[in-house]
Amino acid sequence: MNERTSDGFAVERRSPEETFALLGDDTRIGILRALGETPEDARSFSDLRERVGTEDSGRFNYHLRKLVGSFVRKTDDGYELTYAGRQIVGAMYAGTYTANASVDAIAVPGECPVCDGALEAAYAEETATLSCSECEEWFNEFSFPPGSLDQFDADELPMAFDRWMSHVVDGVLDGFCHICAGRTTGRLVLDDDDRPFATYPAHVEFTCGRCGGAVRTAPVTPVFMHPATRGFLFDHGFDVSELPSWVVWSALDLPAVEVVSREPVRVEVTVAAGDERLVATVDADASVDDVHRTSG
Repeated sequence: MNERTSDGFAVERRSPEETFALLGDDTRIGILRALGETPEDARSFSDLRERVGTEDSGRFNYHLRKLVGSFVRKTDDGYELTYAGRQIVGAMYAGTYTANASVDAIAVPGECPVCDGALEAAYAEETATLSCSECEEWFNEFSFPPGSLDQFDADELPMAFDRWMSHVVDGVLDGFCHICAGRTTGRLVLDDDDRPFATYPAHVEFTCGRCGGAVRTAPVTPVFMHPATRGFLFDHGFDVSELPSWVVWSALDLPAVEVVSREPVRVEVTVAAGDERLVATVDADASVDDVHRTSG
């Protein structure tokens, strides 16, 4: 089905049933795997057939033609993966559709930024957790590709989880859904006094307008990811591209959050390091505004 919007965008859509039915054959999966071995290079028909190991040229051609236009593109240089094809091959490597794994609790070097208790990491049902074993305030839970687990030793997993969480949140803050790449919208939500979010009086939510996927996190998160904050922390000896988040916040006081307006809702986040403070405002749409440094 073809659609053309008033802005001149042309979109061709196939039903999910039709599209995913194309993958129900070993030869077609083999073609995608073979192209995925060298995703930046097109492969000729004969080279591709040899890599897949199909002797019958006619049979191979039949299955290849089924993929062209959806997961494979024919060019002057041969055949290559489309964006959708790369996503499927990436999902194979990540184990998104093919792997299931679990990891028992792993002790995490460092202390809980809230209570100085012991930290631990765990993995089950495609979900990673980084949490304090002694309090309920420091708790992070998020999806992590199961096929990526075996790339790390057990003692490397907590850092890998933390880096992945930062990667996902960064994309969401940029406006893209971590599930379907749809557009996300953010909002700042005040919490009841008797039910604060991780000790804070508010939280931010980012929701996808296409699939409904949502990310819910503390109001300090968009401030922490802001380049001005990262520069501020770096100036005070904390390279957040190298250090896990819990190490940074264990060494510093947790950011303070103050509600400065209820209509529209706004909060002020203060990060202190040494004799300097960084102050930023989180607006109703969860965007960061008015970032500045002060002394004392």
